[in-house]
Amino acid sequence: LDIVFTPLITMILCLVPYILIIMPATGYVSTALCWVVEKLCMSDILIVRIIAGYVSTALFLPMVAMGMHHGLVALYSVQLESFGYVTLYPALAMAGAGQVGAAVAIYFKAKKCGNTRLKNVITGALPAGLLGIGDTLPMGKPFISAGLGAGFGGASVMAMQVAATAWGPSGLLALFVMTAGPHGVAASVGCYAVGLVICYIMGFIVTNAMVFVEDVAN
Repeated sequence: LDIVFTPLITMILCLVPYILIIMPATGYVSTALCWVVEKLCMSDILIVRIIAGYVSTALFLPMVAMGMHHGLVALYSVQLESFGYVTLYPALAMAGAGQVGAAVAIYFKAKKCGNTRLKNVITGALPAGLLGIGDTLPMGKPFISAGLGAGFGGASVMAMQVAATAWGPSGLLALFVMTAGPHGVAASVGCYAVGLVICYIMGFIVTNAMVFVEDVAN
């Protein structure tokens, strides 16, 4: 009796609420999230897209550090299914480029104070960082400044309505998936490239202002 009825009752108790309650509820949640993304990231009002792009990109690195970025895949999937492209991902892909600009600023700070070890670490990591391969910066101030700098690039690509047909790569490698949007493939790819440059520059400028030589001396 235990072998037959325990799994059967367990399945019924779990499966029925899942099908009748949880699945419909999560369907409404996914629809609501997609609606929010549409109203903010795909808004006809330029300033709304700019703010949405900056805030989402600036907050993306903390999300990565906490592992929360994996949850965004579901949102990408819903947006791709609903619209045929993803508008949130191109902005969030800017975060890594902000770290590249921050790393360059730290390199010059380290060079000034003679921190050869840090210089060598950055030199080895930069090529991979340009390709969008890497993780979050381990230093406090540069971690914050990279996100703040990257926000400008995120605002730029969101304002120009850059859209992707897939997700996964970032940095220069992501150029090949930024092939959607109302302005055509060439404009979308070109605006994404401009966004990367903005991230490099602003990541450098913000980090250069926030991080001092004594912060990288050890």
